[in-house]
Amino acid sequence: MSELGLVRPDMAAIVGQPYGVAVSYPVTASDIRRWAIAVHWPEPPPAHYLDPDAEAEGRLVAPLDISVFAWAAARSEPNGREIEVDPKYRAVGAMEHNLGVQPPELLRALNGGLSVDYTGVRIRPGDVIRSSTVIERYQEKESRLGTMLVTDTATTWTNQDGEEIKTARMSLIRY
Repeated sequence: MSELGLVRPDMAAIVGQPYGVAVSYPVTASDIRRWAIAVHWPEPPPAHYLDPDAEAEGRLVAPLDISVFAWAAARSEPNGREIEVDPKYRAVGAMEHNLGVQPPELLRALNGGLSVDYTGVRIRPGDVIRSSTVIERYQEKESRLGTMLVTDTATTWTNQDGEEIKTARMSLIRY
């Protein structure tokens, strides 16, 4: 049991277990071009994203910040442990229910920050990306508003060859 009492043993037991697994549709050259155009708008994107020969020559790579899940995932991979919870917990970012654990009874939330570590492996046309999220850790903190629970998650993207592309880490502050 945690010192302040928010992290129950069943919550501590799910740290490091994957949930929220999604698989993308194959990335297309059009996806890459549209993403580059959208994020650089109203300025034109760098020319190499629009080069008609880049795909044929194997030079076309996606911008680092592309979200291949922006439109939809091709499929998700449920783990069979999900439970139903009151929508009020989902509304504040609770994720424990994806691993069969009742979320803590905290009804307010803040984004505590996001960082992304890139490996240097780039997304290319034809790649199929797998995204897997885990709870990395829980931290309890006292604040003027009472006890807060900081939940750190990590989402790792890999391609069809198992090569890691990036890991995005996010902190969710619930109170």
